Amino acid sequence: MIKRLTGKIGLSLYFSLAVFIIFLITVLITGILVYLLMVFGVLNERIIQDFKVLTFITLIACIMIGTVTSGLASRRMLKSIRTFIDATNQLAGGDFTTRLRLNNPPEFKILSANFNRMADELGGIEILRTDFINNFSHEFRTPIVSIKGFAEILKDDELSKEERNEYLDIVIEESTRLAALASNVLSLSKVEAQTILTGREPFNVGEQIRQCVLLLHTKMEKKHISITANVQDYEVPGNKEMLNQVWLNLLDNAIKFTPEHGEIEVSMRQAEDKIEITFRDNGAGISAAALPKVFDKFYQQDTSHSAAGNGLGLTIVHKIIQLHGGTITCGSVPMQGTTFTLLLPASKKLPSTK
Repeated sequence: MIKRLTGKIGLSLYFSLAVFIIFLITVLITGILVYLLMVFGVLNERIIQDFKVLTFITLIACIMIGTVTSGLASRRMLKSIRTFIDATNQLAGGDFTTRLRLNNPPEFKILSANFNRMADELGGIEILRTDFINNFSHEFRTPIVSIKGFAEILKDDELSKEERNEYLDIVIEESTRLAALASNVLSLSKVEAQTILTGREPFNVGEQIRQCVLLLHTKMEKKHISITANVQDYEVPGNKEMLNQVWLNLLDNAIKFTPEHGEIEVSMRQAEDKIEITFRDNGAGISAAALPKVFDKFYQQDTSHSAAGNGLGLTIVHKIIQLHGGTITCGSVPMQGTTFTLLLPASKKLPSTK
């Protein structure tokens, strides 16, 4: 508030000073001009004694000199405004490299800094939009092309039963992948459109996580992955369906990147008025360069897109946790594993049912 008030006073003072200087210059030049006219005899004694004539001459001189002085001064001030207008036109035209370098008055310097920050943000959004379109197109095109190709091969009557079944399995797998992508895009659109969490009710989050572990138990058995779940019963106020999606996404992600005979650990502990939930695996890990991007849309560390998934799961998880007033962070050491740590508001610890 004080900073804003100081800014307003500063700008008012700047323009007041400018007007005062213009007025002072006008008066000084007019005075000097009248004095010179008197010295050179242009203004005789009769004219000087006639108050009306002298006033009229002085007024005309002030208007003319004031107009010229104001025009010269305003050109400098309007130059900054024209620079700003040109920069906004370039920005509106899609040139996000446009930058302002206005230093005076101080408020124009602040205007430049805010404009440059806005240009940076818009440039970043444009890059994200382009990446989103490119990745989205790639993720949709790949399974469609695959399905089309194998469907054409299946028209061959000379295929053996084993080959036909193999190709049908691929078509089914690609169809499932396409359906999952469509489902994830819809889920992401839904959670991104939400600013207020709906369907909030207290429920046992520990029990929900245990149920998710059971749902994915078959997947873990196929890879001979062992899981340690140190999960207590805590009551959390939230959207039960959304948080269920979080646990399934994180567990499925851990299974995907954990090698055969690997280990996954899920733990939970009280952290003041929040609960801390940790998902840890001993997979290949994430590189330092990729770590800041793990929650970005369609981002996959495997640029070949050979791994299952479409890079939307963690984006959805991040948004859901934000809607619940919590935080999620990712830590990883290459070749040692990855850890996702979540903090959620907790109502209370429930008594053990054992």
